[in-house]
Amino acid sequence: MDPRRPALVFVHAVITLAVLSACGGAAPPAATVGGTSISDAQLATEAKLYTFVAGLNRQNCGTAEKGESAASACNRFSLAAMIENTLAARYAAQHKVSVTDADVASTIQTLDSGVGADTVNKELASNGVTRTDLSRFVRDILLVRAVQGNLAKGQVTEARLHDLYRQSILQFTTIHVEHILVKTKAEADHVYAQVTAPGATQKNFEALAKKVSTDTQSGANGGDLGTATASQYVSEFATAAVALKPGQISKPVQSQFGWHVIRMISKQVTPFAQASTQILQSQGAQALNTWLQSESKAAGVTVNPKYGRFNQQTLAVDRISSTEPSASATSSGAGGGATGAGASSSP
Repeated sequence: MDPRRPALVFVHAVITLAVLSACGGAAPPAATVGGTSISDAQLATEAKLYTFVAGLNRQNCGTAEKGESAASACNRFSLAAMIENTLAARYAAQHKVSVTDADVASTIQTLDSGVGADTVNKELASNGVTRTDLSRFVRDILLVRAVQGNLAKGQVTEARLHDLYRQSILQFTTIHVEHILVKTKAEADHVYAQVTAPGATQKNFEALAKKVSTDTQSGANGGDLGTATASQYVSEFATAAVALKPGQISKPVQSQFGWHVIRMISKQVTPFAQASTQILQSQGAQALNTWLQSESKAAGVTVNPKYGRFNQQTLAVDRISSTEPSASATSSGAGGGATGAGASSSP
């Protein structure tokens, strides 16, 4: 009999037991999206990156609910973003959508130029993340935007873009106007007759505004309202104003504030070629949101209850109160090995 055999059997048994114990005690992922798992460690890094970005903007990472820790709120916010990123990556792979290294480098360069490379480096270090982490983070964000654009192009035709441009023209028109505001139409008619009389000038308009306008703030400046996007004004006023050419004066216009006589000083309209990009982005955001709601349902998204519960409608990770059954249903197997941001989460 080989005297070594019992020892070998013993060693094999110990190894097998260790492997089985490790498998049985492995911490569940922070979330699962389809067949893709998001680990606690990945979430911890993402939370640090979002804390870094929030810090640069002097904001908080996520919004803490009453009784919730800042770390928990940040985890929920970051995990929702990671779920979106994962779904977008699946779409990108299926539809050959990609982001170039040059795009990533350009975005980071813009960040460095805006706040200073030294500041970026300092804040990255203080949050325990690196430039390599930042590059991956930026790539994920840009990929979501690329997927958004691809979805929009497939749903918004050129004709539809033109329709939306016409419907949103107030948002793409910047105006500099003066106005005289009075209480009644009779007063407004009298004002209009004076400022449009033969020989009347801009100075006459401004002098009358100082004298009779019930908008005392602009009236003190000759009725000058400054420069603003037309959509910032109430609809009746904005619609009448954008119809004017520089130097023209509107007939009396009624709004909730009274009766206006408007004089156009200058007007600038963003061309369709430029505006279409913004419209497409807006439509793309809606298209992306709708797609994410559908895709998250089809793929199946589960979130570890220690972080919250995935909401397919809002695409957020909602907080689970400690009084809810689901908050403690898997507490014994929720995984005590969470580190970094994950370990500091609280209900």
